[in-house]
Amino acid sequence: MSQFHFRFRNPFQAVGFILLFCFFLSTTVLASEKEILEAIDGANQSLQQVSTKIFDFKELSGEEVKSSQLLKEELKRLGFKVSGDLRVPADLVKGGVATTAFRAEMEGKGPGPTVTIMLEYDALPNGHSCGHNLIASSGLAAATGLAAVMKNTPGRILVIGTPAEEIGSSGVGKVALLEGGHFDGSDVVLITHGGDRWNTDGRFLAMKRATFVFKGKAAHAAASPHKGVSALDALLLTFMGTDMLREHVRQDVRIHGVISKGGDRYNIVPDFAQGEFAVRALDTATMEDAYKKVVNCARAGELATGAKLEFKEPRVFLKAPITVASYAKMVLDQARALGVADDDIKPSADSGSSDLGNVAYDYPTINLAFKIAPEGTAGHSDALRTAAASDEGWKATMVAGKTIALVAYSLLNNPGKVREIKEQFKVLKEKEGK
Repeated sequence: MSQFHFRFRNPFQAVGFILLFCFFLSTTVLASEKEILEAIDGANQSLQQVSTKIFDFKELSGEEVKSSQLLKEELKRLGFKVSGDLRVPADLVKGGVATTAFRAEMEGKGPGPTVTIMLEYDALPNGHSCGHNLIASSGLAAATGLAAVMKNTPGRILVIGTPAEEIGSSGVGKVALLEGGHFDGSDVVLITHGGDRWNTDGRFLAMKRATFVFKGKAAHAAASPHKGVSALDALLLTFMGTDMLREHVRQDVRIHGVISKGGDRYNIVPDFAQGEFAVRALDTATMEDAYKKVVNCARAGELATGAKLEFKEPRVFLKAPITVASYAKMVLDQARALGVADDDIKPSADSGSSDLGNVAYDYPTINLAFKIAPEGTAGHSDALRTAAASDEGWKATMVAGKTIALVAYSLLNNPGKVREIKEQFKVLKEKEGK
């Protein structure tokens, strides 16, 4: 094998060579970034048409047949290798096939990181009041830009269509896809979400549900209550225990429940009672600890009354994201570079739960929130639905798509940064709840 040696007459020549090489490299990167932005701008009209069609389809969770088919066709047109009807655990999705999910892949010019972009596209009963049509189209915009440069870019882009986010706690969406291995190979993940502000600090609460069933013994409540065992009393004691527990858990812990069955008639000692509970917290470990205590409250109700408790932990629960600050800053800095004003960047005001948290518990993930509506607009409201089809909402969607495209491109070309993010993620996960 021949070898090349560079010899310089003096140190100044060496410095000049290095500066010239760096200039050439930066010029190449800037040219590719320009090509990404031009590709997205050139597809603006067709991307908006996709968003409008998904908005009009307004398909509910698990029924997104037309939306997923449209997105698959668009990705195929861009040159992605697309697979649908993804195999998943049969106890989560009927038949073991996620018919409205898909996986699209595009390889670069050689080995490198795998950057995954998630698309959501399910609606609510009042339409796209969570703006998932914009999540899908911003992700598609990013894929459009990246497709224009992947032939000269190392690594791989993976686009995953994730249905049924709105009922994610049942496990039919991202949880099933995770367990089916469809995120395997991902190094870092990106997604967007429209709302009333820009940020990357949105927190999802870990959540686990509990259904407590108590079985007692019926009796006449006036003539012979001593012959009965009240299932309702056991459930009420469960509520009393959880109320007392609130003082002794961290402030971000949420415990809420309802009585779904408490008896039939006031003059009969209830022999059957059922309560539905949910426990949430900002991290998964803290939620799990609080959950065990709530279960103990139900066992105390059983012990105190003699009613028999029937309880089984759910197959699926939602986890909280592990957020790498440097990765989040990278995304937000890119949004600023594209013109997002500091006045529009504000911390998240509210926290909910999503199966996105399960992905972000397994892989470094950033959810870029982007402003499509006035501050204070509630999610899942008719007002947000209107914003999801507005011109202003679309302008923000394009900026969000460009942001994640440029971040993905930067990471593809910087495997060292990807390794750093993954190492930070691992350390943060080990410290969770401590």
